[in-house]
Order: sequence, then structure tokens, then C-alpha cells
Amino acid sequence: MFQRMSSGNGFMKKTDDQGKFLKRTGDLLEKGYTFTEAIDFLLVPQRKGSKKLKERITQSLHKGESLSFIFDRQLNMPKQVSAQIYFAEHHGQMGKTLIEAGNYLLKKNEEKQRILRVIQYPVFLVLVAIMLMVLLRKILFPRFQVLYSSLGYDESRGMKYLVWFIESLPSYFFAFLMILIVTSPILFFFKRKLFQVKHIVILTKFPILSTFIKHGHTHFFARELSFLLKNGLSITESLTIIETQSFRPAMQYISKNVLRGLKEGQPLHACTSRITFLQQEFSYVVAHGQKNGRLADELKLYSDICFAELEEKGNQLLKYIQPTIFAFVGLFIMAIYFSIMMPLFQMMQGI
Repeated sequence: MFQRMSSGNGFMKKTDDQGKFLKRTGDLLEKGYTFTEAIDFLLVPQRKGSKKLKERITQSLHKGESLSFIFDRQLNMPKQVSAQIYFAEHHGQMGKTLIEAGNYLLKKNEEKQRILRVIQYPVFLVLVAIMLMVLLRKILFPRFQVLYSSLGYDESRGMKYLVWFIESLPSYFFAFLMILIVTSPILFFFKRKLFQVKHIVILTKFPILSTFIKHGHTHFFARELSFLLKNGLSITESLTIIETQSFRPAMQYISKNVLRGLKEGQPLHACTSRITFLQQEFSYVVAHGQKNGRLADELKLYSDICFAELEEKGNQLLKYIQPTIFAFVGLFIMAIYFSIMMPLFQMMQGI
């Protein structure tokens, strides 16, 4: 049951395993278990890597390290999950937070598998089409060109562009593939340095990316602020806690700017309206919640709405991926067909 959850060095790497572990830990905490008891129950000593992982966690607990630090360093959880746990240490809903974080990772893994299922067949067709173009360029096209030259056929300008497209596309495709292979590890290992707050601000200027960035950050910020307020903390105290965490720099940026606005005497909704990471209607939700005294409840409700819209927009975008790739493959096949048959049709018309 837990054999796949731990690697030899004591770290959890698979998103699905991390999600299951978070859910089970959250369930045990909700049933009254302490964190130490939950870890002792879930990490069975006979399973590979579990003993080493348990020892590392126990040592961290004895040193007085926080749960967010343990989940980040010892369990190798995503930064968003570590940030959620950090906030849960302040608002007290640790069990619920772990369950929600586990569900998030499981859903994220399902979406990843779904995307792979959607694109694997079209990508296979693209590769076959590219290989076919390479074979045509190396074997068939030279023979046709010799035949057409012997018959005195003079290619039109459109035909020359079509032949150039077929001959050049495989080279451009493989060059793009090599660039992708080289840059992917760089982006993975240096993503924290590359994707800083100033870079995210630039990405918000692109329409499609802006939608996902704003919905994601608004959902997370509204959710955590809601939980902190429900725990009896003031707005200033809640924002200070969000600012002190280091797992999500974007949340630090939002809290820092909002706190600056509050110190200048501006109302909360006016401060949030200036943040480019947040949805425009977020300031209205804040103003409405403060007006009727239900700010914490309405923030949680709006957070759920943002998450639902984020899922909906992701599903809509996914629906266009496969048809787009199929259309691309169709253009490949049509280009190949016209490049071979069009000269024949033109010569037949001249007879």
C-alpha cells in the first residue's frame, strides 16, 4: 500500500503518492491522531524507504522544526502545499488543509494523465507525418523533380513555396524538439529564479496566461486569508502572516503591497484593486464582505468560485488541443498530396 510512496533516499516524488499521503495524514488528524502518531501509522517500517523517511521526520520534530518545513524538505511537497501547511499552523485547520491539499494533488495528477491521453495519439500522428516528409524529401521528391525536369515542367511560385515547406518543416521541427529537450531541464531546476514575481507580472499581460494566473492566485490568497480571519486574527495580522512565509513569493508580494496601502490609510478593497495578480472583482467581494460583516465567509466562497472557474477554463482549453493537432496533421497530409499530384494535374491540363 505504501511501497510506492517512498524512494530510497526518503523523499516522495510522485504527485499521486504525495496526494494520497496528504489525504491519509489529514484523515488521521481529523480523527484525533497527533502528527507523530499519523506518521508512525502510515510509514510502515517494512516498506522500502519508510524507515529512513520516518527517522528524518522524527529528527526534524525533535529539533523543533515546523510542519511546513518538514513537508517541504523531508517530504519534498510542492511549494503551494507547503505554503498551505504554513498557514494551517496559524489558523489551526491542519487536518482539513492536508485533505484539501491531497485532493488538489490527486486532481492535478488526473489532469496531467488526461492531457497525456488526449495528445499522445495526435503527437504520434505528427511524428509519423514528419517521418513521411523526411522520406519524401530524401527518396521520392528527387525522382519526381528529375521526371518533371525531363518533361519540361516549370514549377509555379506557389508550388515552390509548398515544396520548400515540406522540405524545411522536418528540420525546423527537430530543431524545435532539441531546443525543448535542452531548455526543459533548465526551466525545471531554475524555475524559482526564472519565474520571479516580476516575470509573473509580465505573463499576466498575455490573455490566456493571465486568466489562469489571476484565477489561481486569487483562489489561493482568498482561501488562506479567509481561514486566518476565521481563526480570529485581524486583517493586518493575517496579511503579516502571509507575508512572512517564503514558499509563495507572489503571496508575499500581494500581502506586502496591501499592507503598504493600509498603512497609508486606504481601504482594503482599494488596496487589492491595484494588485495585478488578482481578479478585478476581488476588490468588490472584499468591499461587500466588509460591508455586511461576512468577509471571511465571502472570501472562502469566492475562492471556491475561482477554483471552479479555473477547472472549467482548463477543461475548455483541453478540448481544443486534440482538434488543433489533428488539423495540423491534416495540413501535413494535404501539403504532401498537393506537392506530388498538382504538377501532374497541371501537365495533364497542358496536353
